[in-house]
Amino acid sequence: MLANNFNNFNKIGIFPNLSLITLIYLSAYLDVYPGVILSYLLFYIYGSMTALNPAVFSLAGVVSYSVSYVLWRKVSTENSMNEILITFFSSIIYYLILFLIVFYSIGIHFNYLNFFLLYSLPASITTSLISPLIFLVFKKIGYKIFLKRNKIIFD
Repeated sequence: MLANNFNNFNKIGIFPNLSLITLIYLSAYLDVYPGVILSYLLFYIYGSMTALNPAVFSLAGVVSYSVSYVLWRKVSTENSMNEILITFFSSIIYYLILFLIVFYSIGIHFNYLNFFLLYSLPASITTSLISPLIFLVFKKIGYKIFLKRNKIIFD
């Protein structure tokens, strides 16, 4: 059974959540209030492209930001393994909140174990495995912008 569930990695529906990676990267460097506002706006726009209420995605984004903010403050060093673990836990929380809201308030009933094994776990794993690469790209972009602003790099 478990081997059949991991065949979903190559299906088209399972891919990394780039907005969640962006949110987790920002939670490492932003303060609480600007980050919560930014995550609310980012996931409201993200949720407006779906059939669900955008506030559902906003709530999930704000809670995921809060979880990743606390986890970043508890971690003493910044390395790829910490980035992967923080992204994985925040992603699991994000999908758990979406499931609970859809299951209880909207009334779409499906099995959480199937949802977890067939969608949440593969999506969280792919999101967390690609996060160090995306974090590196964000760091390089931010570093170059910082250096250009301070006139250390001249192009």
